[in-house]
Amino acid sequence: MSAGSVDTESSTRSVALIPKALLTPGTNISGLELNGARSNPRAGVELARLGVLHDELLRRALVNPREPRPTLAKVSPVLETVTMVVERAAEPMRAHEIQAAAERLVGESLRCTSVKAALSAGVAGEKPRFRRVRHGVYQLARDVRRYTS
Repeated sequence: MSAGSVDTESSTRSVALIPKALLTPGTNISGLELNGARSNPRAGVELARLGVLHDELLRRALVNPREPRPTLAKVSPVLETVTMVVERAAEPMRAHEIQAAAERLVGESLRCTSVKAALSAGVAGEKPRFRRVRHGVYQLARDVRRYTS
């Protein structure tokens, strides 16, 4: 059997709908071998429809290309809330105190892991928002006061 032909003896009527180029041994679609599809007539029909749909979408994209929409960098609402709490604090606060104050501020419960992740992210980077005073205790990064306990 040549690479461009279909074995009509073992093919079913629905598999014949698949373009011959897709039926060559070793051909894959999105990383899937077609060997199983050849023995499953229903999959053959579905693959044929998928191929037609793919071709139609490519044709439409060539006629009327679309630019991707820009996405705005959205800051985490938890990070914004935690920042507001730490800004309002007169002295460094423990992580669980920050969480409790943030929950009171937004009026709903916040996950402890989300608050700790916001604190951790706020300490890292070139322009950190927070400064870790000691284990589990944070203050505003621009606040240069030293606290010891």
